[in-house]
Amino acid sequence: MTKNWFIDWFASDFYQTVYNHRNISDANKLIDLIISKTELKQNYWVLDAACGFGRHSQIFADKSMNVVGFDLSKTLLLRAKENLIDFNNAFLLRADIRNVCFKNKFDLISNLFTSFGYFESDEENFSFIKNSTKFLKKDGFFVFDYFNQFYLEKKLIPSSEREVNGIRISEKREIKNKRIVKEIIIQNSKTDKFYESVKLYSKDEIINHFGNFGYKPRFIFGDYDGNNFDEELSERLVIFFTL
Repeated sequence: MTKNWFIDWFASDFYQTVYNHRNISDANKLIDLIISKTELKQNYWVLDAACGFGRHSQIFADKSMNVVGFDLSKTLLLRAKENLIDFNNAFLLRADIRNVCFKNKFDLISNLFTSFGYFESDEENFSFIKNSTKFLKKDGFFVFDYFNQFYLEKKLIPSSEREVNGIRISEKREIKNKRIVKEIIIQNSKTDKFYESVKLYSKDEIINHFGNFGYKPRFIFGDYDGNNFDEELSERLVIFFTL
């Protein structure tokens, strides 16, 4: 497995097949939670960091907000472009999250569904957080959606198999060197193998790293329904930061 595993995996035609269970209902609930807590209004500007195929960007745009989504993957951006084709208030660009920068300032910056922790070093993983202070408005919010490390470790399923549209998907998972490592084997007309490797951070580590750049937590939730975070029971870690 190379340290740039995400380049091959996100360029694969199978990525969306593996994650087709990420349903639009969850995305809608999360965006509704964000809007209710940040009081986002029509025509406000949203930056969707590591936007993938644009499901969150699409919901923001549909709610009449101006949204800029960026991602490193050309493949995912092409799919995002298809999803956003009917919106003139949504904009996409290709950029590396480690060094992207903007001249204009945003009312909201979002980094959603664990689009974080892909890199080897803390410096790389948090470089966007550091840079984001330059293009978030003073009264703006940074919403960070990540898994709950302790719940993940406790509930980890070592292996699983399933079939999607006639494609056999086998997944093996392990915790190694403070990372969740997944091997994904796709059996179709041939066999393909991909990897994921995401750094594990606790809630306190996330808050401390954000704090190094001036961010303070305003709200902390454990799911997309807005329930309080519980280290033992919450699957997600959703933190609303302000400067």
